[in-house]
Amino acid sequence: MDSDDLAYQRSNVNFAVWLQRLLRNSPEALAVQLAARHCPGRPVTASRLANGAFNVCFRVNFENGDQAIVRFTAFGRIIARNEKTEDEVATMEFVGQHTTIPVPKVFGYGKSVPGPYIVMSYVEGHILSGYLKDPTHEGGNTLRPNISLQALCKAYHAMADVMLELSKVEFPFIGAIGKHESGNWTVSKGPLTLNMNRIAQFSNVPHKVFQRQRFSNAADYFEELANHHLHHLEYQRNDAVVDALDCQKKYIARCLFRKVSREISSEHCNGPFRLYCDDLNPGNVLIDPSKITVAGVIDWEFSYAAPAEFTYAAPWWLLLERPESWEDDLNEFMERYLPRFHTFLDVLRDCETEKIKSGSLTESQRLSITMEQSLDNGLFWICLASRHSAMFDEIYWNIVDPKFFGPLTSIEDRMVLLSTEERANMDTFVEKKLVQKQQATLDVHNSAKELFDL
Repeated sequence: MDSDDLAYQRSNVNFAVWLQRLLRNSPEALAVQLAARHCPGRPVTASRLANGAFNVCFRVNFENGDQAIVRFTAFGRIIARNEKTEDEVATMEFVGQHTTIPVPKVFGYGKSVPGPYIVMSYVEGHILSGYLKDPTHEGGNTLRPNISLQALCKAYHAMADVMLELSKVEFPFIGAIGKHESGNWTVSKGPLTLNMNRIAQFSNVPHKVFQRQRFSNAADYFEELANHHLHHLEYQRNDAVVDALDCQKKYIARCLFRKVSREISSEHCNGPFRLYCDDLNPGNVLIDPSKITVAGVIDWEFSYAAPAEFTYAAPWWLLLERPESWEDDLNEFMERYLPRFHTFLDVLRDCETEKIKSGSLTESQRLSITMEQSLDNGLFWICLASRHSAMFDEIYWNIVDPKFFGPLTSIEDRMVLLSTEERANMDTFVEKKLVQKQQATLDVHNSAKELFDL
């Protein structure tokens, strides 16, 4: 489902106004001041780095030659900025302590006039996606078509190493990780996910509708993710439906996906749950360009203890393109994806074998077996449909619906599968969405100050 154009414009305006105010008020001096507050040594200069998707960063140089990053969480790009910052700081500390993944050291974090910030160590390296992407392609990342197999395997090996390290960490609950005042690591609240942020930002879904408690089993969590899709359709006023039939199909798809969501996790429903980052991809991995080895992994927002199925499903980023950029014809996408997937599986198996020989992985911790099955049994698509609202309808009707309900002969065949309450509410729901389509307005769920303080 496309984003709400009015919500998209408002998000861009909020970010532009915030950025202008930041840049007008000596942000380099502020970055030096914050670095001095949290870091040893004497900072002397700061310079702005290229914008990321969710943050604005400054590199601070110290008198002794050290460097640090001061990163401000961008207003207009992140809905719950304070929560996002606190979760990310906790994740980086945990990953640094409990895995071999190199991550920036957090010197400190807090709130400043522009909003929440993090001061962390600077990691030298080249972005892995830059090594992989097609430089002639405009408008986003796509894999270089003529990349050599040797180069691709080296890059995939770097990513496989990170994924295997993350997969070894286990938790008894689903949610954001944090350190208790006792010093023990725990899961005390629900996760802040990439899709929650996306539909709040671009579809005007109010942040308050998301359940924020931790989850003790995957069935409850998958049902909550299915509810996110219903919230998306309900609260997005513009660009949500084409006509009454389109609205009916989208309503039915979301109701039926909620119906099957509790069946997605069977073997691993009660855990243990694995550390997972919604946005982990080659764009977040820094490499030593001479050896194509991992120098650091950055940008840990939207990381949480998640259902094991997310870890076991094939990665979406093998072609670099984000799911919302894939062609609507999923068969065409698979023609491009499958050759790279088989290459990645070979690399993953080799990486697993290396780790097993070194004693850092056990046979039972291999991911390649379940990951290979995830395309055949549909887990890859179901996990994508759960986590990505933008591609939900294409994935549901092409993959999920026939898997659970058989061939589709008519939309009436699916209406009878709805609950009595869902059928009773459908006509009113459709009428409401068509009225919204005509009104072309945007609801205001929070004031600008409330949004700024989230």
